[in-house]
Amino acid sequence: MSAISLEWNDYRVVLAIHRAGGLAPAARTLGVNHATVFRQVNAMEARLGARLFDRHRSGYGLTAVGEVALAAAEAMEVQALAAERRMAGGDLSLTGTIRVTAPDDMVQRLLLPMFAAFRERYPKIELEVIVENRFLNLSRREADIALRPTAAAPEAMTGINIGPLNMTLYGSPALADRLAAGEAADALPWIGWEDGAETLRFGGFYRNRGHNPVFAYRSNSLLAQVSAAEAGMGVAVLPCFAGDSSALLRRLEPVDRSYATNLWILTHPDLKRAARIKAFIEFISVALRRKRRLLAGE
Repeated sequence: MSAISLEWNDYRVVLAIHRAGGLAPAARTLGVNHATVFRQVNAMEARLGARLFDRHRSGYGLTAVGEVALAAAEAMEVQALAAERRMAGGDLSLTGTIRVTAPDDMVQRLLLPMFAAFRERYPKIELEVIVENRFLNLSRREADIALRPTAAAPEAMTGINIGPLNMTLYGSPALADRLAAGEAADALPWIGWEDGAETLRFGGFYRNRGHNPVFAYRSNSLLAQVSAAEAGMGVAVLPCFAGDSSALLRRLEPVDRSYATNLWILTHPDLKRAARIKAFIEFISVALRRKRRLLAGE
């Protein structure tokens, strides 16, 4: 394969198809239409005189030549993203966009007033909030800042530990009355994570207490679980900031601090000196520290 046969834009196409598994999802990732990606692949293969992909019913798979192109594309991407982060990190202006990611319940039940106050202080900074329960890759600039419950900052990330984030069992007043009247917790309907979405922390909370709950409602969204508990559909293990701040829920058990984690504000080290990133982290860390008692369930 000639070193000048493919350009960076070609390598981006190879990356997108490999990660998405097909032309249509790759086109959506790249912001173009299916036909454009199809033409690019055909043109690349014509220039190389070799196939990059095997076409299957289930999608596109890399050939041996495609594997070489992918390795080169991944190496180029690492360098390009590192350069982007370093350039963004040198931006001293309080303008531009900040991509922030946080779990759905945290955004809706805790962070929105803080985001509004930040925008009032810094009107030239646009917030792009990615509501996502999984960790996004900050190295790939999927987000600039992550607000996440985690015991420690992940490798290659830097940030501020706000403090403990606790959880316990919550339910509607009617379910709290049934529990107080002597009904067993396992006799009540429960709300939980869908199969495969539950974390060890949440699952361990009830299993280690000997509970064998019968679930009336499951969801991969903690915000949806909070709403279901408020609707009286069952009892749920919820973060204290969500349960204690709801007028529709009652705490059913004391906080067990052995299940605490920490709330972190995270960014990539290359970005932490950018003026807008620094301003956001400082502002939100102060706002969150005012809520430490709520976060800790105190």
